[in-house]
Parts: sequence; C-alpha cells; structure tokens
Amino acid sequence: MNCERCGVDATLTHRDVDGFAYYLCEACLIGWDAVRSPSVGARDEARSAAQ
Repeated sequence: MNCERCGVDATLTHRDVDGFAYYLCEACLIGWDAVRSPSVGARDEARSAAQ
C-alpha cells in the first residue's frame, strides 16, 4: 500500500486527522507526531493561538 502523504510503498499506520482517515508510512508518521505533540520545554506564550 502507498503512503497517502509521500506515496512510498511501505507498511502503513492509520491516523485520523481532522475527521479524515489517513494511512502514513513510518517516516511521515514520525513527522506528523512531532508536529502534533507539544514540545516538552515549550512555554505557553511561545505556542500559536491555533493550538
């Protein structure tokens, strides 16, 4: 199966993003989790208002 973000043929993991189902490879999954997880040392005023 192909990753829905980068198109590589690999083993994929399911993620729900804003109500849509996506199947992502390991590399894209790591990148997505890094974006979705707040930094341990991040201060509240350093975060965007959208979070």
